Amino acid sequence: MTDIEELFARRPPGLERDEIRRRLDLIASQPAENGDFSVIHELFSPDVVCEFVGDKTRIPYAGRHTGVDALLNILRAINIDFCQSEPMIDDVVIDGGRVAFRRSVRWRHRGTGLEGRVDLADFVRFEHGLIVELIEFRDSISILNIQGEPSWP
Repeated sequence: MTDIEELFARRPPGLERDEIRRRLDLIASQPAENGDFSVIHELFSPDVVCEFVGDKTRIPYAGRHTGVDALLNILRAINIDFCQSEPMIDDVVIDGGRVAFRRSVRWRHRGTGLEGRVDLADFVRFEHGLIVELIEFRDSISILNIQGEPSWP
């Protein structure tokens, strides 16, 4: 295989389908009730690339981030503002190391006390047993309403 072919080759997920699903359940249940995010180090590559889709002027963690530490900082920041409960995975599609899943979580804003169900769509890619890429779409309108902000400027 030439260098260019290797660059574009699919790398093996390194996990069986059942293990991928088990790991998705762990991701969906984050943060742990005690705020412990240690499972993130076990599931994600140190140089994971994350894209949280949204308007960065209204949702500060939106955008592209690189590295597990950047991901942890975002998860901790969200956990400061929101209490999350009742995680549910609604749909999962697993194709080798590529996964799409739709889930929902009940969020309560710690400042406003407002709460609601937030729908999320996650796209992840596994290589050699670790998540190397995460793209997440969140229901920004629900998040803004829970924050007490009007959904339209």
